[in-house]
Amino acid sequence: MKSLGLFQTENYRAREVDAASKLTSPICSSLASQAALGTMHGKAAALLPSFANIGVDLVVPNDLDTDAFGTFTGETKRQGTMLDAARAKARAAAQLTGLTIGIGSEGSYGPHPFVPFIPAGRELLVWHDTRSGLDIIDMMIDETPSFAHRDIKEIADAEDFLRAIDFPDQALVVSAIGAELILAKGIRDQSTLLDATRRAISLSPTAQARLQTDMRAFMNPRRMVVIAKLGERFAKRLTTLCPVCNHPGWGWVGTRDELCCSACGCQTQLPSHDVMSCVACHAEQLVERSIGAEADPTFCPSCNP
Repeated sequence: MKSLGLFQTENYRAREVDAASKLTSPICSSLASQAALGTMHGKAAALLPSFANIGVDLVVPNDLDTDAFGTFTGETKRQGTMLDAARAKARAAAQLTGLTIGIGSEGSYGPHPFVPFIPAGRELLVWHDTRSGLDIIDMMIDETPSFAHRDIKEIADAEDFLRAIDFPDQALVVSAIGAELILAKGIRDQSTLLDATRRAISLSPTAQARLQTDMRAFMNPRRMVVIAKLGERFAKRLTTLCPVCNHPGWGWVGTRDELCCSACGCQTQLPSHDVMSCVACHAEQLVERSIGAEADPTFCPSCNP
């Protein structure tokens, strides 16, 4: 089973029952009424509506420095996985607020895993219960992120890049190439951009500045949209009970990759089932992705080794 085959989730997601807005549901009464959200970059604005719909108020601690868990620009390296970072934020937020539930969010951006010449992003949310230690986790893939950079020798070289990323709505980070020096973050006006670019070029041993999209959520409108969508889906998951133990958070955790070849019947690496599971009792259920589906022999290790 693939635990993070998350490019393959949407077919099942579309068939989930929408319980998120049913505030009188007994499911909602089993959730904490407040949860601490570990963020300093405005993610509450994206997540608050979805959690309010299921009766959960988000509390954001004022003095939590989430940059301590890693920064996109590399000043602080992330320790461990995305989940490790998100869980650390959730725990820190819960501790600072005195609440028993913490919510952490983490994003990761880079080359698409299947099409390496285009970018992709992953956004992860975790609901961490400090009493039981249990985590409810979900992730969303963004195949059209605002994630790009341009190396320039003069500001005129960046005109098409600025239009493409929708500057100034999308903020920028400017650094000096070869000097490992960040001149400015959160740039959303032409004057600041021009000044930072000139200084970066003057400090770079190759006389080049790097302009890159600021990936902090409140500086990246596309990230906020994706986080909001993930919040909607996460709220649905929180209002879905395990059919065995009735714990909230029943949902998709991976795929069973054993779709049989239509020509010879051998198993392939293509997914045949979605795996649904419970974080508390670990009950699992296989859901066939497409009844009676078979794999094309092109993907068969026997027919096409």
